[in-house]
Amino acid sequence: MSAAAAPVRIGIAVAMSGRYALLGRQVLAGLECFIEDVNAAGGLRISDRDQPRMVELIIRDDESDAATCAQAVRELIEVQGIDLLLGPYGSGLTLAAAKVAESCGVVLWNHSGSADQIFDAGFRMLVGIISPASNYLASILELVRANDPTARNVALVNAETGFAEDVANGVERWIANAGFNLLTHRRYASGHDDFRSILNQLQHHRLDCLLGVGRIEDDLQLARDLITAPLPIKAVGLVVAAIDEFHDRLGTAVEGFMAPSQWEPAAAYVPDCGPSTTAFVARYRRSNAQALDYPAAQGYVGGLIAQRCVEMAGSLEQAALRAAADRLNCTTFYGPFCIDPNSGRQLGHQMLVTQWQGGHKRIVWPLAAASAKALYPGPFWFKCPSAQRER
Repeated sequence: MSAAAAPVRIGIAVAMSGRYALLGRQVLAGLECFIEDVNAAGGLRISDRDQPRMVELIIRDDESDAATCAQAVRELIEVQGIDLLLGPYGSGLTLAAAKVAESCGVVLWNHSGSADQIFDAGFRMLVGIISPASNYLASILELVRANDPTARNVALVNAETGFAEDVANGVERWIANAGFNLLTHRRYASGHDDFRSILNQLQHHRLDCLLGVGRIEDDLQLARDLITAPLPIKAVGLVVAAIDEFHDRLGTAVEGFMAPSQWEPAAAYVPDCGPSTTAFVARYRRSNAQALDYPAAQGYVGGLIAQRCVEMAGSLEQAALRAAADRLNCTTFYGPFCIDPNSGRQLGHQMLVTQWQGGHKRIVWPLAAASAKALYPGPFWFKCPSAQRER
């Protein structure tokens, strides 16, 4: 095979095992759909002077471990000689990957690492596709404020992880700017298996909204304990409630739970880059048994944005690709894309708020994207009539 006909090589280190495997496999499934679509269309055209080239995917399992991820990324760059580097799932792993990519002068197309510390680290070879973590739960507070002018009192419960702390810091900033009250803020070591003592203490507060963020198992356990706790709260938002696994584990008890989401299949953006939402969803479900949560969309869009920048640059040279990303302003089925040129932080994308209603996950905020009206107050408010009357 001649050098001109050599495939474009995309590399990814992603969790196929370990704690992030559930969502890491979705990322990979989305990216594989993208590559199949590019190749089915004849390949990736780098410039008008060149013939399209097929795309080849090289995968390494990062085992949900930062050190393993860093080693795998270095091997992809230095041994495999990849042309494009897609990031892993998870903020801690993305941070590890970004350090290696930066040292090698390779762009990291970051589709699934949202911790603010990634964008605050001074990386020049980073392109963010998702909204930063500090925006996550603030979107639920915007919904509460719009639905209830009297709401003020918030409880916040978060794991002591980098991502969760960034989400919590964003809540604290929003509350301070909006004039709300953070009545209680409880932190815990990830892996906490009983939140009842924390929730019992909240009975003494007059809460409008409870927000929680941890790893998947943390949020699931918090949800289980909330379901059995006699707490009259108007709105409850947990980050993990946005994935289908939340419903699979909790069944009908998910009713009323809200969650921030980077993307949903019901999102009706009008793209000027890549397929429509309808086309992507149909295409993904046709070839995948994996669930379709936002990580799958992020895997596809990570490839799509990288492709657009290759076409803009007319090159696979890494500095040219990073410069193209600075100029790119487009809309995909995932939503608007534009970045801060200095940090690579995503500026265009807006968080959605979802809520479980009648066994289905509905978009309830912002109103322009909503597929249903929010249940507010939600079921937690009504299950303790005596406590409600005391308010």
